[in-house]
Amino acid sequence: MTEITIYNAEGAATGTLELDPLLLDKAVRRGLLKEALIAHLASLRQGTHKTKKRGEVAGGGKKPWKQKGTGRARQGSTRSPQWVGGGHAKNVTPRDYSVQLPAQQRRIALLSSVRYRLEKGGVLAVEGLDSMAAPSTKKVAGFIAKIGLTGKSAIMVSEGNQTNLHLSARNLDRLVVSERRNLNAGSVLRHSRLIFTKASLDALVTELKAAKQNKASA
Repeated sequence: MTEITIYNAEGAATGTLELDPLLLDKAVRRGLLKEALIAHLASLRQGTHKTKKRGEVAGGGKKPWKQKGTGRARQGSTRSPQWVGGGHAKNVTPRDYSVQLPAQQRRIALLSSVRYRLEKGGVLAVEGLDSMAAPSTKKVAGFIAKIGLTGKSAIMVSEGNQTNLHLSARNLDRLVVSERRNLNAGSVLRHSRLIFTKASLDALVTELKAAKQNKASA
């Protein structure tokens, strides 16, 4: 069993929750995590790069000088790649870099990445921040500072869409808020701390225990 420390909104430890790493995965699947991280990083690429071929560059319709008799090399167009302002010899066009892993692999990779963070002591929980009546960046920043994570990368996981929590954290450097349903292995691996709200952690544990029971009864 591994203990997860639970904090209140002021950053004071109020208790712990025991989580069996085997509920997440039997072991950290480093090979799969590498594939999931590569897929995540590739999917973040915009792929909007574009260069023009010689046929797409304006001008160059007239031969710059006659073929023979000038003593210079023959040239057919000022839009050829060797000319300044000419087209690119090796053209680059927009493309989609995204990589899609199978759904089952994505699910296993997510659980394995959470186990990896759990083994590294990078998983904790907070209660109270997801029930704020109004957005408060100061409150979230104070919590992060109190637990010693100022300037460190962290992802805060909420259960469902918590608008006030998202608005409170969006201007904080290196802190990202994500709904639990949108969490993926790549985002977990890119942040050194995984901060669950108490509601999202309870929901995760409930799902893991239910999945284990269903597997045992199958």
